[in-house]
Amino acid sequence: MTDRYPPQQPYGQPYQGQAFAGGPGYPPPPKKKMSGGAIVAIVLGSVFGGLFILLVIIGLAVDDDSTQAEGKSPILEVTAPADEPATAAPAKPAEKTPEKAAEKPEPKKDPEYSSGDWVVGEDIPAGTYTSAGAEKGIFELCTITTDPSGDTTMPKIKTANADERVIITLAEEDGVVSISGCEPLKPRE
Repeated sequence: MTDRYPPQQPYGQPYQGQAFAGGPGYPPPPKKKMSGGAIVAIVLGSVFGGLFILLVIIGLAVDDDSTQAEGKSPILEVTAPADEPATAAPAKPAEKTPEKAAEKPEPKKDPEYSSGDWVVGEDIPAGTYTSAGAEKGIFELCTITTDPSGDTTMPKIKTANADERVIITLAEEDGVVSISGCEPLKPRE
């Protein structure tokens, strides 16, 4: 009678005899293989998913280019005054007449600076500016960075989401300020 049962193992010890495969005399369960159709579906899903993501990225890039062409981004154009040709020699000192003084355009009362690069002191006066945050859209992130003109000034980086106000103080040492994806920057009052 003692030959029919294997000796008892102490508690917590693994069985050191024959590997258990569902009981004595049962073969191990067969391994399932993937069908050819499942493999084809996985490959095609991966390819079409990658193409979809690529088309979305291209669509966003094309959309950004079209919004710049519509005037949402400043385009730098250099033009000569209408009364002088572009290749003219330096102008003679003009006599000031009341008519000429009246024709001179007045500076903007409330200038705004939208996306682009602006030279502090030339394109944008030094001072404190504020923005309402990121422009509304798919990717709502406003970034304002400076590229200092000297070695002693550290770059400034400001970021905001939609409806997050940004305040930045610019000095001539800040060099070039780059604005991307922000509501227009306005002088703080």
